[in-house]
Amino acid sequence: MKHQVLVAAMLAVCVSASAQTQEKKVALTKHAELNYTVANDGKTKEGLYSVKNTDNNGVLVRGSYKDGNRAGTWYFFDSKEQLTMRYNYDQKKVLYLDAKALDNVKVNVLSDDATIVKDASVPLPLCPVDFYVTLIGKEIATNYNDPTNEGVTAEITAHIDEKGKAVYTLAYVYGKNKKSTPKVIGLNAAFPVEWVPSTYKDKTIPSEFTVYAKIESANSSDDNYRRFNWANE
Repeated sequence: MKHQVLVAAMLAVCVSASAQTQEKKVALTKHAELNYTVANDGKTKEGLYSVKNTDNNGVLVRGSYKDGNRAGTWYFFDSKEQLTMRYNYDQKKVLYLDAKALDNVKVNVLSDDATIVKDASVPLPLCPVDFYVTLIGKEIATNYNDPTNEGVTAEITAHIDEKGKAVYTLAYVYGKNKKSTPKVIGLNAAFPVEWVPSTYKDKTIPSEFTVYAKIESANSSDDNYRRFNWANE
C-alpha cells in the first residue's frame, strides 16, 4: 500500500511539473531547430534548451535555463557532432575549447598596448562558429544582390564591447584590394548569441571577431549559406 501511495505521489509531481512548463519549437534555419520549455507564464525560459541539427538529428547546442537565465554547463557542437566548447554560466568560465574551431577566425583586440594585443584572450561566441555564421545567412542573401560577382567573399564582423555586447557588420570583399562599405546587420533573434569578451589580467577589452565565407550563388536562399568555403583573409 505504501508503494502504491509513493507511486501515486510521484505521478502527481510529474503531472504537476509538466503542467507548469510548455514545450516550444522554432525553426531557426532550414537545417536547425530550437527546442526549449517555458514556465506557465508562456514566456520565461525554464528547463532544457537545445538546438538540433535537422540534417542528422544531432545537437548543436545543449544547456538549460533557470528563471529565464542560462544556467549550469552548456555544450556546443559543430555540424559533425564534435564538441567544440563547454561553458559554465554559474562560474562564468570556459571549461573546454577546441582551438581548431577558431582556425578560420580573425581576431582584433582593440588596444594601443602591444602587450595586451598579444596576450589578451580571444573573444568567444557562446555558439558553434559554423552555426553562428549560418544564423547570418539570411542577412547575406538579403544584402547581396549582384549576380555578376559570384564567388565574392562575405566578411562578417562582430564588434564586441567590454560587457560582451556585440554589433554585427557585413561587407563584401572583391579580390584583395576592394571591399564594400560595412553595413550593420542583425542576427536571427530566435537564438540570442552571447559573447565572452576578450580579457587581459581580468580586465575586459573591446575586440573584433571576423569570419569569412564564399558566396556560391548570387541567387541563394538560406539553404546555400549553410555550406561555406572558409577563408582566412
